[in-house]
Amino acid sequence: MNSTIDDKKRTTKYPSARLAGMKEFMSFLKEPDWRPVCVDSKLLKMLEMAKGREAESIHALRFLGIIDNDGKPTDLFDQLKQNYQETRKIVFERYSELFKLIPARMVNQHRLVRFFGTTTETAEYQAKFFAWLCEEAEIDLPNLEKKFHRARFDKKKENS
Repeated sequence: MNSTIDDKKRTTKYPSARLAGMKEFMSFLKEPDWRPVCVDSKLLKMLEMAKGREAESIHALRFLGIIDNDGKPTDLFDQLKQNYQETRKIVFERYSELFKLIPARMVNQHRLVRFFGTTTETAEYQAKFFAWLCEEAEIDLPNLEKKFHRARFDKKKENS
Protein backbone atom coordinates (compact mmCIF):
# COMPACT_ATOMS: atom_id res chain seq x y z
CA MET A 1 0.00 0.00 0.00
CA ASN A 2 1.19 3.51 -0.79
CA SER A 3 2.62 4.92 2.46
CA THR A 4 1.15 8.38 1.81
CA ILE A 5 -2.34 6.93 1.52
CA ASP A 6 -1.73 4.65 4.49
CA ASP A 7 -0.54 7.61 6.61
CA LYS A 8 -3.54 9.71 5.55
CA LYS A 9 -5.91 6.87 6.40
CA ARG A 10 -4.40 6.55 9.86
CA THR A 11 -4.70 10.27 10.56
CA THR A 12 -8.26 10.62 9.26
CA LYS A 13 -10.76 9.84 11.98
CA TYR A 14 -13.66 8.53 9.95
CA PRO A 15 -17.04 8.81 11.66
CA SER A 16 -18.82 5.82 13.14
CA ALA A 17 -22.13 7.53 13.91
CA ARG A 18 -25.18 5.36 14.31
CA LEU A 19 -27.62 5.68 11.46
CA ALA A 20 -30.83 6.32 13.40
CA GLY A 21 -29.61 9.63 14.81
CA MET A 22 -28.04 10.75 11.54
CA LYS A 23 -31.15 9.93 9.52
CA GLU A 24 -33.24 11.98 11.90
CA PHE A 25 -30.80 14.88 11.81
CA MET A 26 -30.83 14.87 8.01
CA SER A 27 -34.63 14.94 7.99
CA PHE A 28 -34.45 18.08 10.18
CA LEU A 29 -31.79 19.52 7.87
CA LYS A 30 -34.21 19.29 4.95
CA GLU A 31 -36.72 21.53 6.76
CA PRO A 32 -36.47 24.96 5.09
CA ASP A 33 -36.67 27.10 8.25
CA TRP A 34 -34.59 24.93 10.58
CA ARG A 35 -31.19 26.44 11.33
CA PRO A 36 -30.08 26.17 14.95
CA VAL A 37 -27.46 28.60 16.22
CA CYS A 38 -25.38 25.68 17.45
CA VAL A 39 -25.51 21.95 16.79
CA ASP A 40 -24.09 20.24 19.84
CA SER A 41 -24.76 17.33 22.16
CA LYS A 42 -27.27 19.39 24.13
CA LEU A 43 -29.34 20.05 21.01
CA LEU A 44 -29.25 16.41 19.96
CA LYS A 45 -30.28 15.32 23.46
CA MET A 46 -33.11 17.83 23.54
CA LEU A 47 -34.35 16.60 20.14
CA GLU A 48 -33.79 12.99 21.26
CA MET A 49 -31.47 12.21 18.35
CA ALA A 50 -28.57 9.78 18.58
CA LYS A 51 -29.46 8.83 22.15
CA GLY A 52 -26.25 8.13 24.05
CA ARG A 53 -24.21 8.58 20.86
CA GLU A 54 -24.44 12.35 20.46
CA ALA A 55 -20.67 12.88 20.37
CA GLU A 56 -20.32 10.42 17.49
CA SER A 57 -23.01 12.27 15.53
CA ILE A 58 -21.37 15.63 16.20
CA HIS A 59 -18.05 14.21 14.96
CA ALA A 60 -19.77 12.96 11.78
CA LEU A 61 -21.35 16.37 11.13
CA ARG A 62 -17.96 18.06 11.59
CA PHE A 63 -16.24 15.49 9.38
CA LEU A 64 -18.77 16.14 6.63
CA GLY A 65 -18.36 19.91 7.03
CA ILE A 66 -22.01 20.53 7.94
CA ILE A 67 -21.00 22.20 11.21
CA ASP A 68 -17.73 23.84 12.23
CA ASN A 69 -15.60 22.98 15.26
CA ASP A 70 -17.78 25.21 17.46
CA GLY A 71 -20.98 23.51 16.26
CA LYS A 72 -22.12 26.42 14.12
CA PRO A 73 -23.87 25.48 10.87
CA THR A 74 -21.60 26.09 7.89
CA ASP A 75 -22.33 27.30 4.38
CA LEU A 76 -22.57 23.62 3.45
CA PHE A 77 -25.42 23.25 5.96
CA ASP A 78 -27.28 25.94 4.01
CA GLN A 79 -26.33 24.50 0.62
CA LEU A 80 -27.75 21.10 1.56
CA LYS A 81 -31.07 22.77 2.37
CA GLN A 82 -31.17 24.13 -1.18
CA ASN A 83 -29.74 21.09 -2.95
CA TYR A 84 -29.49 17.87 -0.97
CA GLN A 85 -27.70 16.26 -3.92
CA GLU A 86 -24.59 18.15 -2.77
CA THR A 87 -24.14 15.08 -0.55
CA ARG A 88 -22.63 13.30 -3.57
CA LYS A 89 -19.81 15.85 -3.81
CA ILE A 90 -19.29 15.75 -0.03
CA VAL A 91 -18.97 11.95 0.06
CA PHE A 92 -16.46 11.89 -2.81
CA GLU A 93 -14.41 14.67 -1.16
CA ARG A 94 -14.43 13.37 2.41
CA TYR A 95 -13.81 9.76 1.41
CA SER A 96 -11.41 10.50 -1.46
CA GLU A 97 -8.71 8.20 -0.07
CA LEU A 98 -11.15 5.31 0.05
CA PHE A 99 -12.26 5.89 -3.55
CA LYS A 100 -8.60 6.11 -4.65
CA LEU A 101 -8.03 2.60 -3.30
CA ILE A 102 -11.38 0.95 -3.99
CA PRO A 103 -13.45 1.88 -7.05
CA ALA A 104 -17.14 2.30 -6.17
CA ARG A 105 -18.17 -0.76 -8.16
CA MET A 106 -15.63 -2.90 -6.21
CA VAL A 107 -16.69 -1.78 -2.72
CA ASN A 108 -17.94 -4.58 -0.47
CA GLN A 109 -18.25 -4.92 3.29
CA HIS A 110 -15.01 -6.84 3.75
CA ARG A 111 -12.99 -4.24 1.83
CA LEU A 112 -14.60 -1.37 3.72
CA VAL A 113 -13.89 -2.93 7.10
CA ARG A 114 -10.28 -3.57 6.04
CA PHE A 115 -9.96 0.01 4.76
CA PHE A 116 -11.16 1.57 8.02
CA GLY A 117 -8.88 -0.84 9.87
CA THR A 118 -9.81 0.13 13.41
CA THR A 119 -11.34 -2.45 15.72
CA THR A 120 -13.73 -4.63 13.73
CA GLU A 121 -16.83 -3.34 15.53
CA THR A 122 -15.87 0.32 14.98
CA ALA A 123 -14.87 -0.37 11.37
CA GLU A 124 -18.27 -1.99 10.79
CA TYR A 125 -20.04 1.12 12.06
CA GLN A 126 -17.77 3.30 9.90
CA ALA A 127 -18.58 1.10 6.90
CA LYS A 128 -22.32 1.20 7.59
CA PHE A 129 -22.21 4.99 7.90
CA PHE A 130 -20.25 5.29 4.66
CA ALA A 131 -22.69 2.97 2.87
CA TRP A 132 -25.65 5.04 4.09
CA LEU A 133 -24.00 8.26 2.94
CA CYS A 134 -23.45 6.73 -0.50
CA GLU A 135 -27.08 5.69 -0.63
CA GLU A 136 -28.17 9.23 0.33
CA ALA A 137 -25.85 10.64 -2.34
CA GLU A 138 -27.04 8.14 -4.95
CA ILE A 139 -23.56 6.70 -5.35
CA ASP A 140 -23.99 3.18 -6.67
CA LEU A 141 -22.07 0.50 -4.79
CA PRO A 142 -23.34 -2.57 -6.67
CA ASN A 143 -21.23 -5.13 -4.80
CA LEU A 144 -21.96 -3.89 -1.30
CA GLU A 145 -24.16 -6.22 0.65
CA LYS A 146 -27.49 -4.61 1.61
CA LYS A 147 -27.48 -6.28 5.02
CA PHE A 148 -24.23 -5.93 6.93
CA HIS A 149 -22.87 -9.04 8.55
CA ARG A 150 -21.78 -8.13 12.08
CA ALA A 151 -18.71 -9.86 13.52
CA ARG A 152 -19.98 -9.42 17.09
CA PHE A 153 -22.84 -11.82 16.32
CA ASP A 154 -20.29 -14.49 15.33
CA LYS A 155 -18.85 -14.28 18.85
CA LYS A 156 -22.29 -14.88 20.39
CA LYS A 157 -22.80 -17.98 18.20
CA GLU A 158 -19.40 -19.37 19.23
CA ASN A 159 -20.26 -18.96 22.91
CA SER A 160 -23.67 -20.64 22.57
